[in-house]
Amino acid sequence: MSMKKANSHAMLKRVVAPLTVWAVTKVLEAPRVKKAMGRVDQKFYDQRKKAKRSVARASDNAMNNRMWLAAGLAAIVTGIGLMTKATRRS
Repeated sequence: MSMKKANSHAMLKRVVAPLTVWAVTKVLEAPRVKKAMGRVDQKFYDQRKKAKRSVARASDNAMNNRMWLAAGLAAIVTGIGLMTKATRRS
């Protein structure tokens, strides 16, 4: 078995990936970036919490107004039925 000498191109290809990971990690650990990421995370958390409350509110409203919900659903079904009847060819 003969061993080949590693040329500079092959050596650079092996070094680039770990070096890139190290550089990205250093950037993400910077205080400014941590602060910005914290703001993004907080905004995402707030939006998620707001959406969760909205779904709960809609569910409560539907439960408290079952008759209106049934009437609205009946109106939608009737409207779709009338539209399909109107679009049929004679």
